[in-house]
Amino acid sequence: MEKLNKFLILAVCVLLSGAVTAQSTWADEYVPAKSGLDVVFVMDYSGSMKSNDPDRMAKGMVKAFVDTVHSADIRIGFVAYNDQLLSAMQPVPVETSEARQELKALIDKAGYSGNTDIGLGLKYAFDLVSREKGRKKAVILISDGESDLAGSVTGRTLENSLEDMEYAALECGKAGIPVYSIAFGDYDGNTGVLEELSDRTGGQMYPVEDAETLIGVLYGIFEGNTDFSIEKITDGIYAAGEQNIRIRLDEPYVDELDVLLVSPQTVGAVRVFYGEQQVEAFGLNNYAVAKIEQTDSQVKELAVETETVKNQELQVYLIAYRNLTPVLSVEPAAGKNRPLACQVYFKDAGGNVIADEGFYTNFSWQFTLSGNGKTEPVQAVIRDGIIQGESIPGHAGTYYLEGSLDDHMGKAVFPPVEILVTNRRPEGELPAAAGYTVLSGEQRIRLGEYFSDPDGDEIRYALGSAGEPFVNTEIRDGELVLRPEKAGTGTIRLLVSDGEDTYEYPYTVEVVPLWKAYWPAAAAAAAVLLVLVWKLLHRPATELEELEAETKNNHFAGKLDAYFTVQPEGDREIPPLSFQMHRVKENRISLGSLLEAYPEACGALDLDRIFLVADEDRRMILYHTADASVMVGSSILCRQIRYSVSFGDVVYIASEDGAYDLEIHYIAVIQ
Repeated sequence: MEKLNKFLILAVCVLLSGAVTAQSTWADEYVPAKSGLDVVFVMDYSGSMKSNDPDRMAKGMVKAFVDTVHSADIRIGFVAYNDQLLSAMQPVPVETSEARQELKALIDKAGYSGNTDIGLGLKYAFDLVSREKGRKKAVILISDGESDLAGSVTGRTLENSLEDMEYAALECGKAGIPVYSIAFGDYDGNTGVLEELSDRTGGQMYPVEDAETLIGVLYGIFEGNTDFSIEKITDGIYAAGEQNIRIRLDEPYVDELDVLLVSPQTVGAVRVFYGEQQVEAFGLNNYAVAKIEQTDSQVKELAVETETVKNQELQVYLIAYRNLTPVLSVEPAAGKNRPLACQVYFKDAGGNVIADEGFYTNFSWQFTLSGNGKTEPVQAVIRDGIIQGESIPGHAGTYYLEGSLDDHMGKAVFPPVEILVTNRRPEGELPAAAGYTVLSGEQRIRLGEYFSDPDGDEIRYALGSAGEPFVNTEIRDGELVLRPEKAGTGTIRLLVSDGEDTYEYPYTVEVVPLWKAYWPAAAAAAAVLLVLVWKLLHRPATELEELEAETKNNHFAGKLDAYFTVQPEGDREIPPLSFQMHRVKENRISLGSLLEAYPEACGALDLDRIFLVADEDRRMILYHTADASVMVGSSILCRQIRYSVSFGDVVYIASEDGAYDLEIHYIAVIQ
């Protein structure tokens, strides 16, 4: 029976759930709007119901539904018929106990008697249904048999009843009003007639043999208009006496609890203890209802006390209602290739966000982002106490975010939310063009060094128009290639694209005439040359030149004997050398000139910068700027200092790296 209940509830709620529309409470918050529901019960009060429902359980379950239904914008109407109309009421709100009492009194007004005219009751029910737009409507037909007017004194025939059934089926189908037909009890007739009626209107037919199944079907119709759960707590046969039934409360964030007791026998007095509250149940005969409208999340259990008679059958149901508003929060605009975040959460009646990780773990969800011809799932997880998802749209355009969130108490369907995804075009700037000439040759500008895309897209380049006649232009391997052809100035149209947007970047290039480009350089070069010549002609004499001038009338005397005391291993040994200085005509000579036959040694000892100048009285002046170590006897000779060398003096020269050592002896000769 439990399995049948779930099937009936699911079947009816799917057909009644309909579509929801988005209603923005803030710029970035969207809630699914629940449509109001108008239900008209059409009940068979014919004489055959006396045997099929001797305990008036069908009436009782409809009244129990009226007593326990949440006032979530639901209106209930009623039509009682046999072979004529017995009583009727158009759909009215059932928010107050007075409204519920009036409707229940109407249900109890007539007894079971007479023949059956289903067409009459259906046609009248259709006429009672509001034509108000934006509300869901349904007709619930409860009957234990087909139309039967044999012996009826109303003057109506079976053909009249069938015509009215056809009219109701046709009009309900056109208006989108499903007819749910319930073949109650030991149905007398062909249930195929009811099946066809329900199929044509988008409803369904249910065989219901007892009150337990009927209450399940009725709550299935209500599902989709609010979040609720209905749980059977007990179903047993009790002995006479006082019964104490305890019910554990596991549902968080409920705003109403209803305890429903159903029995074929009369239900005794019922008291429900909930926290500090003691609630007296109300009801008639076969059912009792205790409503707890002031709930407390700290209360985790309630107790039901009731009196039973011997062998009394009793079912106890707990119906919980949750009045939270599901919210989908998302920015209506986003950037391409950047995270698009969305959040899903509930708000309570005070507008406070429910941030409770344990609560959201009870839900399943599914969200998708559609756009650019694709629909992709949005991954979402519970974080910071709510459900958070993220997706990265890879193209600009209009996207639609939609999804659903559900648990065992209800389902929220979020309609498509439009999101505008924008693309940012590439940005950058080329450096000012240099003064090209026809002699400049091919010029390349690597465009990737100057342009970038803020969205991370690959940038492509093209030329927007033919190259200017003064410069040949092309794009090659991401470079702007310029080949100046002749003098002139113009603008190159560079097209910069990120694959979605393209814009034209103007780049001005000037090819300068040769005379204009080079006369400043020629003038500058001439000026530099003049300055150099002047400096050469007017430069001050060096100290060596001054020394040479001072001693121009002197002549060398004697000779120099040279000995390489150290030289690199493996080199050809340099023999002792002798130079007749008295035969040198100039009054200045470098040691490098004397030993030019040995260039490696000259270079290592820096001999080209060690000079000998003829002095008076057969002496020589040694002057050097070399990096080598120079000594006369035991005296070290500093650079750019004049030193006198006499007969018998020995000059020692050592290279910086120690590879060469040279001794020079100044010796007198007989002339």
